[in-house]
Amino acid sequence: MVRLGIIGTGGMANGHAAEFGKMKGVKLVACCDVVSEKVEAFAQKHGIKHTYTDYHAMLENEKLDAVTNVTNDAMHAEISLAAIAKGLHVLCEKPLASNLADARRMAQAAAQAGVINMVNFSYRNSCGLQKAAELVRKGKIGRLIHVEASYLQSWLSNRAWGDWRENTALTWRLSTRHGSMGTLGDIGCHIFDMTTFLCGDEIAEITCNLGTFDKGIPSIGEYVFDANDSFVAAVKFAGGALGTVHSSRWATGHGNSLRVRVFGDKGAIEVDLDQAWDEYRICAGKDTESFTWKSVKCPPTPNNFERFIRAIKTGKQDPSSFANGVKIQAYLHYCMEADKTHRPLAVEVK
Repeated sequence: MVRLGIIGTGGMANGHAAEFGKMKGVKLVACCDVVSEKVEAFAQKHGIKHTYTDYHAMLENEKLDAVTNVTNDAMHAEISLAAIAKGLHVLCEKPLASNLADARRMAQAAAQAGVINMVNFSYRNSCGLQKAAELVRKGKIGRLIHVEASYLQSWLSNRAWGDWRENTALTWRLSTRHGSMGTLGDIGCHIFDMTTFLCGDEIAEITCNLGTFDKGIPSIGEYVFDANDSFVAAVKFAGGALGTVHSSRWATGHGNSLRVRVFGDKGAIEVDLDQAWDEYRICAGKDTESFTWKSVKCPPTPNNFERFIRAIKTGKQDPSSFANGVKIQAYLHYCMEADKTHRPLAVEVK
């Protein structure tokens, strides 16, 4: 039996509890949040017996095997490091940390402690992405040449997600004072992870431009709108491929659209999660001569929560590890630095 504690009981935590709660061999034994009303309501909803408002007390008093860290970005390092120090396995929400130095410390601590560690990059739950990545690693499209990746939202230009002027769950994302790295940190981490996972290669060099656009008002109360809304990065992969990675919250007509296209010297693969999570498109072999793309449906694959528990039970680390989280954090870091220097920067992960 894997005894699990949940730290942070906001919106994302409900998904964690729901997934873990339906697994055999997993027991949700405790949850924690600094807001007592929230944690009590969360515990009642998910049938969790013990509640805490201090995560130190939960780690000290409960007999746990693992925790899932669903707190805000600024608390990821502190809480994960405390759990690791107790010898607990950790699933942490994305991005791994709020800066590269903390991400490195987290990965090093987890490796030294020998605990299972994962980052919840949720788009890895796509079986289409999983299968497409497998084909790329097997050389189905040959040597990678060119990559095109985008993550597009539009809640700054419409009210489909609610009015960001009135919804603090959106407003804080526009303010660096509230821990936001803007579009780059919030959703850029997802598209960088999806891209490098599909390509099976690391980014070695980054050039990037960040944009923060006029919203009609500079601030609302304590929220000053200084975080980036859009970014465009030109990247070079370790294997030599070139690519573009871009994202915006002003992409009218797109609610939550992720697409990566990878072109090799023997074919090409596309994963478009706005179209389907369970398929990919491929143009390879003889089809390249007629520009024919085929859509391929994929069978279900284990989601991140299932892979976390499987890793704990088998002792085999999942690829979506803290070490991978450090790489993604490095891409965010060097995007920020490249925007300041206006020149390409070599990526140093360690």
